[in-house]
Amino acid sequence: MLKRLFYCICLFLPMLATAAPTVLLGVALEADTDRPIPYVDVSYQSGKMLGKTNAQGRMDFTVDSRNASLVFKKEGYDSLSVSLQDFSDLMDVVVVMHPNVRNLGQSTVVGGGEVIKWENPSHVSVEKLEDVAGMRFDIAELLSQVEGVSGQRDFSNELYYDGSRAEEVGYHLGRLRIPSMRHLDVGFPGNLSVINPHMLRGVEIHDHYGTGPLGQGLATSVQYQPEVLTGEDFELQLSAGTTVREITVGGPWLFWDSFRFSYRFLDSEMLKNMGEKFFTEFRKRDASCTDCSVASSDPFDLTSFDIYGQIAGSDSLDNSWMINTVYSNDTYVIRQDTATALDVSNSVDIIRGEREYAVVGLEYNSALGVSWHMGMVREQASDSLRDTTGFRNTTDKEASNFIDGYSQTHTTLSVGADKPFPGHILGANLSGLALYEHHIIERKWPDFSDVQSTDLSADVLSGSTRMDWISKKQKVALAMGAVADRDGHGMPTASLDMDRHLSEKEGGWRVFGNAAWRADWVSEWENDELQSNLASGASAKLGLGYKAKYVDWSAHGFGRYYLEPTLPTPLAYAHYTELSEADFAWVSGASGTLELKTTHHFSMGSNINSVYGEYELKDDRSLPWQANSRLDVVSFFRYYPRKDSLISVVVSHHAAWKRPLYYYEINPSDASTETSGTRKIKDYNEFTNLYRTDFRVNLDLQNGIYFFRNVRFYVEADNVFANLDVNALHFLGSENARQRSQMTEDADGNASNGYILVPYMAKGMGLYLQFGVEANFGI
Repeated sequence: MLKRLFYCICLFLPMLATAAPTVLLGVALEADTDRPIPYVDVSYQSGKMLGKTNAQGRMDFTVDSRNASLVFKKEGYDSLSVSLQDFSDLMDVVVVMHPNVRNLGQSTVVGGGEVIKWENPSHVSVEKLEDVAGMRFDIAELLSQVEGVSGQRDFSNELYYDGSRAEEVGYHLGRLRIPSMRHLDVGFPGNLSVINPHMLRGVEIHDHYGTGPLGQGLATSVQYQPEVLTGEDFELQLSAGTTVREITVGGPWLFWDSFRFSYRFLDSEMLKNMGEKFFTEFRKRDASCTDCSVASSDPFDLTSFDIYGQIAGSDSLDNSWMINTVYSNDTYVIRQDTATALDVSNSVDIIRGEREYAVVGLEYNSALGVSWHMGMVREQASDSLRDTTGFRNTTDKEASNFIDGYSQTHTTLSVGADKPFPGHILGANLSGLALYEHHIIERKWPDFSDVQSTDLSADVLSGSTRMDWISKKQKVALAMGAVADRDGHGMPTASLDMDRHLSEKEGGWRVFGNAAWRADWVSEWENDELQSNLASGASAKLGLGYKAKYVDWSAHGFGRYYLEPTLPTPLAYAHYTELSEADFAWVSGASGTLELKTTHHFSMGSNINSVYGEYELKDDRSLPWQANSRLDVVSFFRYYPRKDSLISVVVSHHAAWKRPLYYYEINPSDASTETSGTRKIKDYNEFTNLYRTDFRVNLDLQNGIYFFRNVRFYVEADNVFANLDVNALHFLGSENARQRSQMTEDADGNASNGYILVPYMAKGMGLYLQFGVEANFGI
């Protein structure tokens, strides 16, 4: 009997040992660089939180059992599922995490098991973008690294993508479509997109209908993915720089899981100082007197701020929901100094306006698979444009230099749903999406010696079905749908996307491409009224990529075709009838990215694009396409001179050649006969170029003591070679003349019989220094 009891005890001892609490010691490292990863969330498979790695990536936990399975998560990295049974020694565990290369929701299995590992080029974490660029000020600056993004439109953060026009790119906050919300862009890093990058966990670029939300525009969707906090800690971030001030807080909130809040503003006095660097008049810049005093030109006034709020929650059935709100306001006056003497200033208002955005969005994700969203987006804009001199024959000084003005309010109410379907067709996974939008537009402008107005109310319904085939070596997505409005316009949509590995192992060569017929709702002018309409176009691309441990490159060619596209609309006289019409438009080009890394010390990223296209007009003329650029190159170089990564040096360079400009022949309205004015677009004889080199030094201090998390000190010099007067080195930097506004030219001095509206060119950017500090705290 005692012998049997002894055998039973010996049999159950290993089981008791594996079930007993066990100490776990180790470190989390990044796969490509072997750098420690700080503050990784570690939890059990059940979701119960175990803790975080410290500032050096080390972990020291007591786990419930030697057989436990743990999940490691950190934004910017793949989630990692680890079975402790697969480690012989729990006192020195090394967990290797791969940065941001999988589809969301997939994980890498360590210690057995097999999953399909697919790169997701559309998803880019904000942390990964910042890893090369060394900053997280402005989304447009960060996204300039993404393949296919070929620059941005002057005085905006609206992006060109694979040769598309800027207005054809859709933007989403979660699943809610939003406008390209921005603060006044004066051309420097930190100009602030309204969406605060610190509130995001990543950005996805969707260039076909097989992925992403509905409402992708005629080119692509830039989807901002809000970050939801987990855990019981309260977080606080403070940022104070020469121009940007920010406070961000977050943590658990009442019966909801978490809340987040941020407030940012631009310091108006520092912006005035910066304006002297950016908007110096060319005539004064070329003056030969270097010791003379120069009167302040008072280039602009800007009041700018934005607020972001989020509440997120979930229940025991794994249903989750999130409410996001955004509000921003800009009020601005841009002036031009018309005096020629250095010690005299005569500033004239050339643009006076306001931008206001309000966004409220709700998303609900059901554990049963049905997800839905609804929201409201309100955009209010107004601008008043003036010339620097009077061009109208009137005794009213205020009216003599007035060009045009408007105020517009656009409100969009939307509700949508998406659902994966059970079963398969031809082996494909099935899903469907539907979206309803109600647009309300109100616009006012001066004409016929009075204030004119137009209203538009439009209902738009769109839907799509998707089929996905995913295997170890190939991924194919087919989508078919339609867009229709209440006025009877309808258009089909379709896309086919393919991505195939050419190597048996992870990484290596891959080939990819897609083709799509696209459609989107637009508002257009017709007989002095805004009308509901649908725009359409076709696109295709084909590319090749290669990935290894220290190098990742990808390149593709693309083409676009549009039937009867709308011609570029000027800021002034948008309501005038355009006399030119386009038969069709075509675009072709190439895009490529290159990323190089060495172990820890050096990283480099470069995005190279070339775009050319034309509008073919019905009068046998042609116009250059808006997104044309002979070559657009964005490069970032980041160097860590110390092994502990405290200091990093970032050099960025941007060069863009031959962006087109337009001018317009204006035949003004006749108040006596109430005849509306007309305009005729023509190709301007000048182009804009951009050459800029920036230097930045970061000092990052990591610490997990008490409530202190980390702090970053930064110093940045923008366009450091702005005044370099050497032709051979001109590509390093210049003052980058840009179209700031529009001005009139009238050969006979009689505006009533017509004049031309030409680009008003001014200095785009000079040398500017800025510095600041960012600090993060947790309680």
